[in-house]
Amino acid sequence: MRHSLYTIASDCLFSLQSTSPEELATFDKISATQLAEQLTFLEHLIFSKIPSHEFLNLSWMKSDKNVRAPNILRVTKRFNETSSLVASEILRRQSPSARATVIEKWAAVAEVCRNLHNFNSVLEISSAFMSSSIFRLKKTWEKVSKQTRTLIDRLQKLVSSDGRFKNMREALRCADPPCIPYLGFYLTDLAFIEDGTPNSNESGLVNFSKMRMIAQVIQEIKHYQQTKYTLEHDKKIIQYLTSKDNLMDEDMLYRTSLTLEPRKRASSKMKQPVETNLN
Repeated sequence: MRHSLYTIASDCLFSLQSTSPEELATFDKISATQLAEQLTFLEHLIFSKIPSHEFLNLSWMKSDKNVRAPNILRVTKRFNETSSLVASEILRRQSPSARATVIEKWAAVAEVCRNLHNFNSVLEISSAFMSSSIFRLKKTWEKVSKQTRTLIDRLQKLVSSDGRFKNMREALRCADPPCIPYLGFYLTDLAFIEDGTPNSNESGLVNFSKMRMIAQVIQEIKHYQQTKYTLEHDKKIIQYLTSKDNLMDEDMLYRTSLTLEPRKRASSKMKQPVETNLN
């Protein structure tokens, strides 16, 4: 029955009915564990729906990508929306200490996601922390506990792009499914193969070596798509996670950041000239 929840969520994911205000789930009402579990449920659902043919011929980079790779684009859109949600929740708080509390909660969400092998959401949350609108909040970060800052540093090291996401790839290899990898590094791999390897060999025949490399990448993706999570679906939390009403756009995020913690202006005071009494 639990696996059927994927079907239930699929039916309501992009057509959630409106809920009265008193029934809405809000960030403050949802625990870090609940947020992490529903993020994981939602994102594996979207990830698992990408058909193999969308990974062929760099379809997600073509002019008609909306037709050729709609599900890959949906994953990308979802990534950006989740990062925006994290930043938006932080910047809705007026005081540095309140914003720090939100950062600490999202860091806890990221840690639970890591334990669930949802590496994609760890990167989404870490990306929000490193965005210009959040990273610059010096007064806020001063209020974040040392323990949380250490946790964030560790998570950011895990999802760092250094060495073509070397640390995340290694963690993924060591993790038992279900897992949610960061799709971006697979798309980079496929682009590297497509651009760097000819379709034909020196004899003018089909380069089957290239085909095998592409197939290997797609097979690894399918491996993680097929093993589902046994997580209960919570419609109210999914609605919170997918509501556009909770998001600020990038410009609004940065303007809000500047309003909350204005830039320090360099002192431009000129020394008063020394008055000399000539009388």
